[in-house]
Amino acid sequence: MSKFNDYFSSDFKDLAPDLLDINALLCDEMYLVSGDFYGIQKFIFDNLATKNATKVLRAKSAFCELFTNVLAQFICHKFQIDTKHILSCTAGKFEILTPKFSLEIFNEIKSEIDKYFIKNFFGISGIGLVCVACKRGDFLVSSRYKALRDEVSKAIEAQKFKKFSLATQPPVLSYDKSITNQTLCKICNTRKISKNEKCEICDTFVKLGEILVSDKNEITSDELGIDFFSTKIKLSESIKSYVLKLGYEIADFSELATRVNGENAIAVLKADVDNMGNFIKDTDVTENFANFDTFSKSINNFFSLYIPRKMKEQYPDSYTIFAGGDDLLLVGSYDKMIELAIFVRQEFLKFVKNKHLTISFGIVLAKPSVPISYLANVAENLLESSKELENKDGISMFNESVKWDNYIDVREQVLSHFDEFKQHINTAFLYRILEFCDMSKKVDDDIKNTMWRSKLSYSFYRNFEQVKDEQKEKMLLMLNNQIKENPKEMKMVVCEYIYKRREK
Repeated sequence: MSKFNDYFSSDFKDLAPDLLDINALLCDEMYLVSGDFYGIQKFIFDNLATKNATKVLRAKSAFCELFTNVLAQFICHKFQIDTKHILSCTAGKFEILTPKFSLEIFNEIKSEIDKYFIKNFFGISGIGLVCVACKRGDFLVSSRYKALRDEVSKAIEAQKFKKFSLATQPPVLSYDKSITNQTLCKICNTRKISKNEKCEICDTFVKLGEILVSDKNEITSDELGIDFFSTKIKLSESIKSYVLKLGYEIADFSELATRVNGENAIAVLKADVDNMGNFIKDTDVTENFANFDTFSKSINNFFSLYIPRKMKEQYPDSYTIFAGGDDLLLVGSYDKMIELAIFVRQEFLKFVKNKHLTISFGIVLAKPSVPISYLANVAENLLESSKELENKDGISMFNESVKWDNYIDVREQVLSHFDEFKQHINTAFLYRILEFCDMSKKVDDDIKNTMWRSKLSYSFYRNFEQVKDEQKEKMLLMLNNQIKENPKEMKMVVCEYIYKRREK
């Protein structure tokens, strides 16, 4: 049986989770109930306007976790079992180990949840709910627990293709009638205004956003607009997460954009652990429940607890949209997001002992007025580009995708040289470097692109004529080497440098 220190560095022992004694829950005939809040990104971003966006984003993200907490309690209530049967409930997913029950009750629960999401969110998002039969031996014999985990994963995947039991639902979606531009909710652009110039659901999200930055430490399901079960949920550290506050208000994106060196801009950062599914399947993580529980909860704690804490301490001009499971979705001042990405990757590699686990990133920079839903989609696409690199472990930014180690090496070299000669570097010269990087990438396509070297020399000597010869040679050699060997990485670093030089 593995311990926390077998998978993770003891430097992070504060992230070791409290583990369950599974033996106390085992019986001869059981079901493992698994729930997955699917379509989280669509749920958070679809049709979201900029009005109250910061409050609503954080609230909708927290709602995913709060809703699965309520649902897990509801399932325990329906099966008349103690909530200690909830094995896990994090990042929009939960698992409950129950004595064998009537599938009729399970189908009633599914129908109730489907009805809730169809009525309130038109079926855009929902909960994939499955149950897999299991026995005591499935948790006590290594090969059988591995098979059980595989069966649960396949059941969840299959459920994604039949998300709603439409046969049990009304054949026509209900919607608000007589909507005009004057009566349409300005936040979701979907429902009719009911109060406070918002629809009832968006009003709930705005209030939840305010509660998350208050001193309140619990919330009722009624306050969340959940009508099928009444309970209280603790507002844990991971649910509240970290957002920049101004007094008791969440700072908006335009405020984040002003807290930069250089041009007013924000960045959206999306990160995800590489090959997590294969790693879990191919290692001893699924040999027994204790291993799986230790590993999955510890990874979640790294993203949902450790990273937001460090954001608050070291990168305060930032905002957590989603942090949990094995991924991140963050927004903040663009310069802080680039530094934060480097920090997260560095800390993750320290945290995990197995070097086969890496993490990839997608980062997009923009003005704060650009719709956040659009930026989240761009960041997602950039992340996918990073994962298409050989062995992954990549970062995509400024429409380039490169390996992390190469990027960090080039960034350190280039920025140190640029800082040394910054009084001789003008913006026109930087844009010329971008042109040379582009030419260097296309040398094989057109022999004329080999002229980048002579063009670089000409531009360089025009800008550095006041610099001593020996210093000139050092700088020119660095530029030549990086543009030839690492044009993509060079482009990313120069683009960042241009942003930082621009006046507010």
